[in-house]
Amino acid sequence: MNRKRVIYVVKEALHMYPPCVSQILLMNDFGVDITVICGECDQHLLNEFEKRKIKCIILGNKRISIPQLGKINAYLRFRRKAWRVINQYKDKNTVLWLGTVDSAIALVNKYKKMPYVLSVLELYDKYPFYRFILKRIIHNASAIIACEDNRARIMKTWWSLEQKPYVLPNKPYHHPKMLKQEPTTPDLEAAISKIQGKKVIVYQGIISADRDLAVLAQALNDMKSDYVLVLIGKSFYNGADKVKKIYANSIYLGYFPAPLHLQITSYAHIGIANYDDSSMNNLFCAPNKIYEYTGFGIPVLGSDVPGLTSTIGTFLAGECVDFSDKNSIIDGINRIEDNYVVYQENARKFFKNTDNVSNMKKILLDINS
Repeated sequence: MNRKRVIYVVKEALHMYPPCVSQILLMNDFGVDITVICGECDQHLLNEFEKRKIKCIILGNKRISIPQLGKINAYLRFRRKAWRVINQYKDKNTVLWLGTVDSAIALVNKYKKMPYVLSVLELYDKYPFYRFILKRIIHNASAIIACEDNRARIMKTWWSLEQKPYVLPNKPYHHPKMLKQEPTTPDLEAAISKIQGKKVIVYQGIISADRDLAVLAQALNDMKSDYVLVLIGKSFYNGADKVKKIYANSIYLGYFPAPLHLQITSYAHIGIANYDDSSMNNLFCAPNKIYEYTGFGIPVLGSDVPGLTSTIGTFLAGECVDFSDKNSIIDGINRIEDNYVVYQENARKFFKNTDNVSNMKKILLDINS
């Protein structure tokens, strides 16, 4: 199984892509000889790589200040540096593993004569350029990986693929599982002190227009509840401020890098996963957060979209509701509360049921056959 060597490439900051980190660590568990090339990598992850004897080469990905020119310059600079490293480390048994489509774009046409694996983390239904590039490179890939089954089926149809892409759900490699974690940094200790002993509904992730939390805030306000709505992540379009104006019992804790943010999540009573229907990528969402919540046995209040009804909904690990309707949200919260222990048990079953070890074993066996 471990006959092939892998050069794993992520143009961006690797620690911002938990699915890529999981792929690397799973392969390492199977004894695969991996060299990682990335734009950036935080010290926490570098320490783990060092323990596992995974070589990680950081090339940098800073842009010059001119917006469009800066982006192009960053791609070209990464392309030049990465290919130089790949040529240094590759041999006839090497597989190039492209962790993101941006990584594949940066190196496009360079890897024509190399076997390569293509990891596609999004559908890109609203990004014609990405789909144009994918059309050029997807058919020659030794393996294609999607992170959700519906997405894999859509990709097979879009690109007329001979077989459905492999599915590696966005389940984190590491999960502490135990509730009420002890904080490991002063910042985390300060954050947790604000929510300790309170009934927490947590939202973690990007706070943006297509993940609007305003109606949730209105629902909690109308319920006159004792919940504290805790927001973790980067806020765009004043999303966090908007929520706080509607529901006074809201706390915005800011951004904490994975997996440290899980120490805060471990204090939650219910986890939020909401997506609107503005894109197919949202409808067939594949959020890390549903695994991050359910690993603790935290029930999920999610949107009524296929990516969540086929996961959280199927396992009864939470409730999928209409996030544009405050009454639907209130009913969903009440159903979770009325049967909390059952939802909690189902959440743990959902987390345990996703077996990415077997999924990765299948991929490695196939690319080595």
